Amino acid sequence: MFMQKLPYVTVLDSEEGITLVEVLVATVLLSVMAAAAITNLTMALWTAQLTEVNFAANSLAISKVEELSAVDVDLLDASYNSTENNVQWSDLNIAFTRTTTVTVNGDSSRTVNVNVATSGSKIPTSVQFNTTFALWE
Repeated sequence: MFMQKLPYVTVLDSEEGITLVEVLVATVLLSVMAAAAITNLTMALWTAQLTEVNFAANSLAISKVEELSAVDVDLLDASYNSTENNVQWSDLNIAFTRTTTVTVNGDSSRTVNVNVATSGSKIPTSVQFNTTFALWE
């Protein structure tokens, strides 16, 4: 066998290159790391979409409450109860169903309950917003 002398390393001719086993081990390790990275990326994208849909649902609920807050509390009653289908949010291609319920309380205050849920979406969400409007004395 021929030995080649380097300043600090001695290499035999028969030790040059890498073996098939080493290639397979490296391939398996890289595959495991890639699978973990893809799983994390998928979960991050799903979470981002869910956050965006929840934000839209919250905004639709709050906008309905703000709309009803402009009505005189004495006039706010069950006639404002409604269910709106196919409510759209401008940035998303998702339809929401918004249900509004107004309850007149014994002290003449009004409780408003707004529920917003996705309609037939692959990203299901439901948001409920409650508030009470009281008469000024």
